Amino acid sequence: MAARVAAGCRPRWETLIGSQPLPVDGFPTVLSSMRIAAAQPGSFAEHIIRRMYRPIDLGDQTPGHAVAETEHPFAGDTWFWTDDNAKVLEFLAHPELIRSYPTEAAELFRFLRAMCRPPFVFRRFSLPRLEPAGQEGAELRFHHSLMHLRCNLQMGAVVAGIRFHDDRTANNVLLSANSVEFSHRGRRFTLDVAAAIEQVDVSQHGNILVLRHCSELRFKPRLSEMRLGRVTYSYEINAHSMLIGVEVALEVDPGADVADVVLTIGHDHLSHGLNSVSYKDMVVAASSGPPQRFSAGGPGRDFLPAAGARYYAISQNEMAGFALAVHSSPRAPERLAAIETLVLVPGSLHLVRARYRFDGPCRGALLVAGEDKLLTSGGFYDRIDDYARLIRDAVAMKSLRATAYDFSVSYDYGAELNAFACYFASLSSRHSANGAARMKEEVHGLFDKFLGVYFDLFVRGHERQKNTIFSRQLAFVVLGVLTMYEVTGAQRYLDRLAQLCEVLLAFEKRYDDIAGAPASGFMMGIHSKRFVFVDCHSAALLALTKAARYIDDSRLAAVIDRGLGSYCIETTKIDWIDGPHKADVVAASWVDDQGVRLTNNAFWNYQVGLTLRFFAALRNSPDSRLRKIAARHRDRMELCEMIMLRQIEKSLSRYDGAIEIRTSVLSAETNSETQPWATLGLLDIRA
Repeated sequence: MAARVAAGCRPRWETLIGSQPLPVDGFPTVLSSMRIAAAQPGSFAEHIIRRMYRPIDLGDQTPGHAVAETEHPFAGDTWFWTDDNAKVLEFLAHPELIRSYPTEAAELFRFLRAMCRPPFVFRRFSLPRLEPAGQEGAELRFHHSLMHLRCNLQMGAVVAGIRFHDDRTANNVLLSANSVEFSHRGRRFTLDVAAAIEQVDVSQHGNILVLRHCSELRFKPRLSEMRLGRVTYSYEINAHSMLIGVEVALEVDPGADVADVVLTIGHDHLSHGLNSVSYKDMVVAASSGPPQRFSAGGPGRDFLPAAGARYYAISQNEMAGFALAVHSSPRAPERLAAIETLVLVPGSLHLVRARYRFDGPCRGALLVAGEDKLLTSGGFYDRIDDYARLIRDAVAMKSLRATAYDFSVSYDYGAELNAFACYFASLSSRHSANGAARMKEEVHGLFDKFLGVYFDLFVRGHERQKNTIFSRQLAFVVLGVLTMYEVTGAQRYLDRLAQLCEVLLAFEKRYDDIAGAPASGFMMGIHSKRFVFVDCHSAALLALTKAARYIDDSRLAAVIDRGLGSYCIETTKIDWIDGPHKADVVAASWVDDQGVRLTNNAFWNYQVGLTLRFFAALRNSPDSRLRKIAARHRDRMELCEMIMLRQIEKSLSRYDGAIEIRTSVLSAETNSETQPWATLGLLDIRA
């Protein structure tokens, strides 16, 4: 499994039926057809430039260009992934392509630069979309370009989650469990908002969707019932933003002698566990002094002081690129008194409820509290001030943007760093005026800035036993640093390279293969996601193979030798939209922490591309020790390579001098990850 499953994995019906691969003409064998295709890398670049590269708004109405995830809107969405555009930039920066596509490469760099706001590299943006997606009973559903929304307003419930085109979509937050508290003649009362809902409303005007539920609140101070007033909860969603605006307004009855009212904004069933949704940590940015922190322990109810807090967040203890969080920015911080937490299952937050207090008599008053919320599925949640500013700026910009931004951090910080390095190398090899020197300096500066971020947030966190690093990401940081050392010769990059390789070695999981020989696989994560996926394994071995040229460490050769033992061939069932298919594929095998032997296969062509790159790097290494390893594994490597090349060949579509490598044999089209990475694999094996 990759960090992100290829978006082209579920082909559209109209293109699936009757779809057949179009072979490269005139060469009947797999190797010859692949090598002649690889000899014309421009054919693969042309598919990207003609079909996927398009004009965009970079913000503040600044025009630019980027590569869309797919040629056609996928499931109605047009997404632009930052890490994928970095992979395309790496591809276009290849020596055989950069002279043909200098303008496009420069535009992709501009896009990447626009998505960088240190310490963040934002994940993606989308063309705006907000529309009904169906109804089931009282539950209404809506599709935002980057979120899915559900609501049962009769029950006072609104659900939101970050949208993907695969099984990562989940219900990230349930906004519910609200109450109103107040004092009446010395007694304290609490009323359930959902139990008293009498009116609901759904309205959409252009890009704005508003969901409302209203409750008539009554209480019994003694025998007779008294009306407290009418409370309305409103949830506003904008197609141009991932912000969710929440407002609660209580119109207190003129005859209600009440005081010290508390309005709440609740987050319920936070750790429902479906699709790994579980939260443990809370942080509250106090108006003065250090932040208030809470980590779920044993069962119980707690109240965190939050007077005047400008920001609070509920977060998940997971790898930085995958951790979920719900960020909230109070609109009237002076009214926020406390954050209530409830733990039912040890280690998991169940309920978080913001408490807005209105002191003194409130008879006949209109009391209003509100928050702006943002969902992320990857981030640096210790950077409290950065997130407080981020939400504040997002609120200010939401009516001005033409696109919706996913402010989760990029999965593949390594892809961006590697792209900067490859582009810097291409600029260094060209002797051109017209601002090339200035551009080169800017690319160099951005690489150094984010390499520093990577060490500060990822590597230092890893050294403190925090769950920060994703091995494929780390492998591409290694490749980027290696390229910068080769271009500049600067000792600081060689020092960084040695440090990064040391960290990468920690991801190796050793075991004995089925013949009892030493083997190993590179896990996706160390403290969680301890699985060996083909893309992570091949990327790690590729990075170590290239680094071995400059790092004199005998462990590297031994690790690469063991890592080759993980590759195998398996016959697997692929569940597809038209039914199950049988496929013979290359896979990585490993033994998990429970001693169970498992595999992960390279059905997706971007995984094939990474594996081909590793095989080529090993075979062509200037290190004689590595070439001897390649020679010992030659038969198995060639067999795996033949299967992978055959898989690529069956995934080709050709038209008008352009060649497309679809995401898989069964897929209808490619995507912005597969086309560059699979082609780079073909270019490397040709060398």
